Amino acid sequence: MENLKYTADQLKLLEDYRQSLLLHKNKSADLFEKAITFISAGALALTLTFHDKIVPAENAIYVIIIGIGWAFLTATLFINLISHYQTSKSLDKTIVEVDDVIGNEITYSRFLEKIEKRNIYINALNLISIILLGLGLLLIIIYTTINLQYGKEKQSENIIDISKSRVKQSDSSNSIMAKDTASIIELKQ
Repeated sequence: MENLKYTADQLKLLEDYRQSLLLHKNKSADLFEKAITFISAGALALTLTFHDKIVPAENAIYVIIIGIGWAFLTATLFINLISHYQTSKSLDKTIVEVDDVIGNEITYSRFLEKIEKRNIYINALNLISIILLGLGLLLIIIYTTINLQYGKEKQSENIIDISKSRVKQSDSSNSIMAKDTASIIELKQ
């Protein structure tokens, strides 16, 4: 492989570009953690607060589904907290290792290996957070959909039962009135 030579200006531009990419990566990671926390905490709080308004507890079916969804959202928050803590610890270790590279205590390639190992763990935690968040939200949507449909069916059954009851009451009222009317007519003759 041919070794490329760069001018001092080209190297400066590459370094500036690299720094810009690192800055954007850090901002993106920060936004990711905030978004995961906001979405999972918001969904958890919202469904806990408005559960009775969406699906009254006495009419709810398959409550285990929303319970598992809540557990997934709670696990998402916890794992995201661990990820944030591990990122902070990784940054502390990286600062020490930079000093070690500068002091020739470790090689640059060994330094990169250590960072990569830590990033694999942190990336795994972030991926687990994404999956748990998605599953938690999906289960809450499934639970709500099932119970809204069940609520409509129950409401339709109640309307039919009430209608049948009124028809029976109407039939029995009409027969009594018919007998009463017939009695009155017979007396007049």
